[in-house]
Amino acid sequence: MIKATAYAGAAVIAALYGAPNSAFADTITDYEVINAPAMKAAKAPRTVLTEITQTEKYTVAVGDYGVVLFREPSQSEWQQAEVPTSVLFSAVDFADVDHGWAVGHHGVIAATTDGGQSWQVQLDGFEFIALQQQHFQKIVDDLTAELDSLDGTDPDAEDELAFALDNASFLLEMALAADAEGPTKPFLDVHAVNPNVIFAVGAYGTLVRSRDGGVSWEILDDRIENPDGYHLNALSSDDQYVYVTGEAGQIFRSADLGDTWESLDSPYYGSFFGLHKDSKNRLWVVGLRGNIFVSNDQGDSFDQIKLPDNVNINSVVDAPNGGVYLVGNAGVIGWVDAAGNIKQMTHSSGAALTDLVAHDDGRLTVVGQRGVLEIGDFASESSAQTQE
Repeated sequence: MIKATAYAGAAVIAALYGAPNSAFADTITDYEVINAPAMKAAKAPRTVLTEITQTEKYTVAVGDYGVVLFREPSQSEWQQAEVPTSVLFSAVDFADVDHGWAVGHHGVIAATTDGGQSWQVQLDGFEFIALQQQHFQKIVDDLTAELDSLDGTDPDAEDELAFALDNASFLLEMALAADAEGPTKPFLDVHAVNPNVIFAVGAYGTLVRSRDGGVSWEILDDRIENPDGYHLNALSSDDQYVYVTGEAGQIFRSADLGDTWESLDSPYYGSFFGLHKDSKNRLWVVGLRGNIFVSNDQGDSFDQIKLPDNVNINSVVDAPNGGVYLVGNAGVIGWVDAAGNIKQMTHSSGAALTDLVAHDDGRLTVVGQRGVLEIGDFASESSAQTQE
């Protein structure tokens, strides 16, 4: 797993598009973007970029109009990858230096096998709708048959099955209605546990998994306790668990690579946008109004961290010299060092920042509303605070 952690959900999309972007003059509308190749543009690094990650081979950033940028660690100039879709990519993750996945709007999942230079679509929104319909139809059929087989001697079992059938029927109705609406659901994050096992999450409780490197995908929505269909915004994992978080403070973890999930007690009931397991095996969850929490026991309990400004926090990554960096709206960049000291700077652009990578020489490469931003000296521009 090589990860720059999670892209924020709907709140950050609104922040990103608060100002017009002129990197591309022409746009393709409706669902044509699914199959329209990304246009090459000299100003691609200035378009809205949502997430960035770093391998030993390349630094890779993804964003609007199907833009995928890559560059070698020693280079300053970005190259634009060959991408067969023009959707807004919301997240990217790599399992190793060659194998990576990007997810985005209209149910698109794309993959690379050459470190990010070229990409292929593995799943699109139309295929995703068909996958949902098949999945929920089978559940409805199985539950109906099971309910019909009961003889009335166990009313509690019948009530439980009837409830499950009602829920599955509703999900099937929504999947069938998507035929008329089209592929409107975006994926909001992707996480590669290894080159074979990949998870993606998205709007309205979407959760999918591949166990064959993206050749096929399976629906897992019904395996988590999310009856209201809250958006799922972020993913992470460690050696024991896979983690998911999203709206309404929901945090889930799975000890069996997604077969079953448990709900964790949340320290906050607003939306979480970012999720990260750091080098010291601490679990970070971040979100609305500057809410930042860290767990030293894999999500069983959380402590709160506060930056000076309570803006939405969108992403967390490891800092090379210990601790973590965080980025958020209004140009906020924070650093929590290994001792718990907190520093914050505000980028002069005031732009919504959605992700970053931290280089060994102290530089930061940040992405967001204004595209790529390079920060050479965080320490001299930040203010210090000690967490009590």
